[in-house]
Amino acid sequence: MRKHLALAFLALLLAACAVETGPPVAPEEISRAREEIWFVKLREYFTCERRTGTILVRLLPYTEPRQPHPWFLVKIIDLSKTPPEVDRALSRIFGESLPERGYLVTFTHPEIARQGLSPGLVIRRIETRNLSPNRPVKLLLTDGRPLSIIPPVVQTEPVDFRIVDSPEPNAWVTPENRLYVTTALCRVLPDDNELAAVVGHELAHLKRGHIRKQMALLSLRDLLGIGIYALGGQTASDIYRLGTNFALLKFSRDQEREADFYGLWYIYRAGYNLDRAAKVWVHLAAVLPPGPPSILSTHPSSAERLARIRKIVAAIRAGKTFEELKED
Repeated sequence: MRKHLALAFLALLLAACAVETGPPVAPEEISRAREEIWFVKLREYFTCERRTGTILVRLLPYTEPRQPHPWFLVKIIDLSKTPPEVDRALSRIFGESLPERGYLVTFTHPEIARQGLSPGLVIRRIETRNLSPNRPVKLLLTDGRPLSIIPPVVQTEPVDFRIVDSPEPNAWVTPENRLYVTTALCRVLPDDNELAAVVGHELAHLKRGHIRKQMALLSLRDLLGIGIYALGGQTASDIYRLGTNFALLKFSRDQEREADFYGLWYIYRAGYNLDRAAKVWVHLAAVLPPGPPSILSTHPSSAERLARIRKIVAAIRAGKTFEELKED
């Protein structure tokens, strides 16, 4: 008991002796500081969003055609869920006082912007279900103006995108046709030709069916693994899983190489500079941590990839297909 009292007294003594580092600050000053931080963070976020969205709009029509789809590409922020510091930062960025409720438009497809829905406007009500070509989307702005937007049509399945606030330079796609790009990737790649190379690579994973194939193979592996375990026990199951893991790693590396080709082919057709795009792996290799040996990785090594990409650039300019390039 005495020991506990002594420890409590010591804690109180230390707390009484504690001093603040620097002059005290008022809650209002802290709030203004938060606003400054959000202003810088959101401005970088929207710059990355604009760059990624512009590249996606430019590249997607050059991917594998399927059939016409309406593409209502609009990015918004729900103002009812933002704290006051964020509201003030947003008002500074878009140059006007924003309402407490509504959906702030931060990016739109250029054809949608030409129809009157541009960044900085706030939507009160919108209905985007059951999209179809030539069928207008009805929405109402917070200032009372109605808008009727006809979504642009793309000759392939549309792709959505999200910007992720992350310190890791990265980009990936998911089965629901969504592209993710981190703010750190935009920061590391200020050249749009290089950012387009990464976006094109991820689009190739979607449009070449890599994700669907990988999911099917993983499901088949797990299903067969259950049978092997039942027939041969744990040892047979471990050997089987080890072998299939190496096979899947190679399959994934082959997909990466195919995505490298088609990603560059997309950006070449869209008019981006291939020489500048090819430097993307120089810059990424300089900032990404070194990975495991190529044989143990789903991705080829950065040096191997850079050397191959330079050959791909020459092959694309020579009019070669991916199949012809593999035979060289």
